[in-house]
Amino acid sequence: MPVATGRSAARTRRRVPRAKREEQMVEAATRIFGQRGYHEASMDEIALACGITKPMLYAYFDSKEGLLVACMDKGERLLEEAVGTAVLGARTPEQRLWRGLVAVFEFFDEHPDLFTIAYATTLSSATFAEAAERGRTAMSRLLTELFVDTAIGAGVDADAARESEPLAHALTGATIAVLAWSAGRPDEPRELHALRLMNFAWMGMRNLVQGELWVPS
Repeated sequence: MPVATGRSAARTRRRVPRAKREEQMVEAATRIFGQRGYHEASMDEIALACGITKPMLYAYFDSKEGLLVACMDKGERLLEEAVGTAVLGARTPEQRLWRGLVAVFEFFDEHPDLFTIAYATTLSSATFAEAAERGRTAMSRLLTELFVDTAIGAGVDADAARESEPLAHALTGATIAVLAWSAGRPDEPRELHALRLMNFAWMGMRNLVQGELWVPS
């Protein structure tokens, strides 16, 4: 039986499955884009961090922007998984919303580079804009579902619950804003930020339940 020796043996040891190699590239790129910023980061730097050549990096991702989009898409999937896992076993809709909000803050606390990539990166291209919109839509969809379920659980009828959807989108925007604001306050517990948003949402739902809607005079 032939035995690999010398250079061929080294190549055998270094061979990594394509999916695993791609995952390594995305992880390295996420870290570098998040810490240095998209415009300052280079494909050379990312390739070096992966222990590969730049041509190999381009064999997987045809552009730096394509690699950024892959990082954003992976972050979106991981966030959905984190929130989905967090709300399992919640006994009430309001518990689901609370756990979901806490999960969002804990997720970005553990993955600050993903927040920077998704919400603090600017790039004037249609591809980037579409990826950014997918990410915002994913978070909005998660929070809207939790918010509307909580509104119905609090006593809002199904028709009136539709009125809560704009509030849910406002909650999404507020969540992103508070995440950015809290980045400069690392000593404050993530649960405190989630609690502030929970009360913000709860006041809006309470007014819907009680029919206390403000109208211009």
